Amino acid sequence: LFNDFYAKDTSKKIRAVFKSKGMSGEHLGQPIFGYMKNPDNKKQWIIDEPAAEIVRKIFNLCMNGYGPSQIAKRLREEKVLTPAAYWQSIGRTTNLPTPENPYRWVADTISTMLEKKEYLGHTVNFKTYKQSYKSKKKLHNPEEKQLIFENTHEAIVDVDTWERVQELRKNKRRPTRIGKTNMFSGIAYCADCGQ
Repeated sequence: LFNDFYAKDTSKKIRAVFKSKGMSGEHLGQPIFGYMKNPDNKKQWIIDEPAAEIVRKIFNLCMNGYGPSQIAKRLREEKVLTPAAYWQSIGRTTNLPTPENPYRWVADTISTMLEKKEYLGHTVNFKTYKQSYKSKKKLHNPEEKQLIFENTHEAIVDVDTWERVQELRKNKRRPTRIGKTNMFSGIAYCADCGQ
C-alpha cells in the first residue's frame, strides 16, 4: 500500500513538472529527425543539416506526387539511413532498437514525418498522454488538447510547402500493382460502395 502510494505521489509530481514545462513552451521530448539540441543551450533545437536535407527531400517527393510507400521505396533504393540508424551513426542515444537493415524505411515513418508541425518551426506539446502511472501505453491527444507554440526554432519546411503537402495527403492516391495511379484516385468515389 505504501509503495503504491509513493509511486502515485512521485508520478503526480513528475506530471506537474512536465505540465509546467509544456505550458511555458519548452520542448518536452527529444529533437525529432532533422533537429538536434543546441550545444550552448540544451533547451533549444537547431537544424541538423544532413538529416534536414532528407526531410526536405521527403517533402519535395510528396509535392511531386509520390506517396509514403513510394518515398520509402526510393529512400531504400538510394540507401538513405533511417532516423534510428542515422542517430546511432552520429552517436546520439536513442531508445529505438538498432535496426537490422539501416536503410529500411517504411511508409508509416514517412506519413508521420509529413504531418509533423515541428518542421514549420513550432513546438507541439501534449501530443500523447498516459491514462495512469501504472500504464506504459501512450495514447494520442486530440488536436484541441495539444499546445502549439509558433516559431520557437528554425523551420526546415516553409509554410506553403507544408500546407500543400497536407492538401495532397487528404486526397491519397494508391498506386495499382503495376505501379500506375488512376487519374480519379482520391477524387471520384462509387455512389454504392464508397470505394
